[in-house]
Amino acid sequence: MQRKIFIVIPVFNNIKYTLRCLETLEKQEYTNYQTIVVNDGSSDNTTEKINAKYPTVVVLEGDGNLWWTGATNMGIKYALQQAKDSDFVLALNNDLEVKKNYLTELVKAYDHSKPCLIGSISVHLNDPEHVAFLGEKWNPYTAKSRPTISENCYSKVVEQHEYIPSGALPGRGMLIPVEIFNKIGLFDFDRFPQYLADYDFSRRAIYAGYKLQVSTKAVVMSVVENTGVSYIADPTWKTFLTSLKSIKSPNRVVTRYHYGMTHSPLRFGYVIIKTLRVSVSFLRAWILKNTKFAIQR
Repeated sequence: MQRKIFIVIPVFNNIKYTLRCLETLEKQEYTNYQTIVVNDGSSDNTTEKINAKYPTVVVLEGDGNLWWTGATNMGIKYALQQAKDSDFVLALNNDLEVKKNYLTELVKAYDHSKPCLIGSISVHLNDPEHVAFLGEKWNPYTAKSRPTISENCYSKVVEQHEYIPSGALPGRGMLIPVEIFNKIGLFDFDRFPQYLADYDFSRRAIYAGYKLQVSTKAVVMSVVENTGVSYIADPTWKTFLTSLKSIKSPNRVVTRYHYGMTHSPLRFGYVIIKTLRVSVSFLRAWILKNTKFAIQR
């Protein structure tokens, strides 16, 4: 008998992405799953549109203050009320599309490497040969991350690898055995309400004896530009400073502080190094933008 997969999707607006994601999930070969959408205060009639088009999808309502982590935890708590220890929770974002063998490949990868968490290889929706994530190596001393392997062409990756180890996993397609929640708890909302809760959770899983693997055949097609506050597209000093303090930014200093204090031997030193790395990255983008502007003039 197939083990059940509870697919938890946190949502705040962007209904067009959500409906497309649900459409691809409806086509899965693996049939024993329940999709749970947590609608955290959307203003685009998310609940009504999902109920009308996908009546078997469970929609839970948030108050607009759950962020990614709180919404994901709400969905997990709902799943745990029904799940067996042999079942799974799949953390998935709404701006992803998947192929019909997606769930099958996730479970296959789990059975190959258990006890483990399984991540998805992420490719660009508009350029599916371009790999956005295939696992990473993280240096807790230099605050630097790099891909586990250097190849970023999907067809070449899948020819050479079926499973790729990773030092952390994002919540953009993370298969989690239900049993682990009894050992390490839920995602940490207090310290990581929006960003890095997935990385923190997967690192805690490693400490508990679980491997982290990415299945190259479990593909999520990602709208990669659909992210929070970033200075990359608009490298101005205002945008940069906002990115250091906004809860919507992966570069938020408070978030990086908690992550460094928890997972790096350098503790506060890690936070300083990471902030310097982010600052140098911004300066490069700012100089490039202004150099191009000067040349055009």
